[in-house]
Amino acid sequence: MTLDVVITLVRETLGLPETEAVRGDQLLFYDLEFTSLDLLDLLYRVEERFGISIPEGTMYRLARGELDDAAFAQHGHLTPLGRERLMALLADSPQQIFPDKIHAQTLPRYCTVAAIARLAEHEAAERR
Repeated sequence: MTLDVVITLVRETLGLPETEAVRGDQLLFYDLEFTSLDLLDLLYRVEERFGISIPEGTMYRLARGELDDAAFAQHGHLTPLGRERLMALLADSPQQIFPDKIHAQTLPRYCTVAAIARLAEHEAAERR
């Protein structure tokens, strides 16, 4: 299962022992105290393990969907509709962590472990 593999990769990224609980509903930056470098390391591990590529801006692209850029974000911040779309994409993240004004470059900060697993599954399906 993809989530189990991603949990293992999170443990490896953070150097956590097998006995350390990592769950799909944990937020990378808030609960597991990820840094930006940890996220890059995790994404690299995910890419290597699943044979996929997760280009920069993937979360933005997935949240934006068919909306044009101006409807999704303006001046580097998500519009109210963009914020709503991000929150729908990351529905397993607690709503209270989403500030009113979200900078477009900070979208991964709101991801759970399970969101990374879904991202890996999505990118693998796109390769097929």
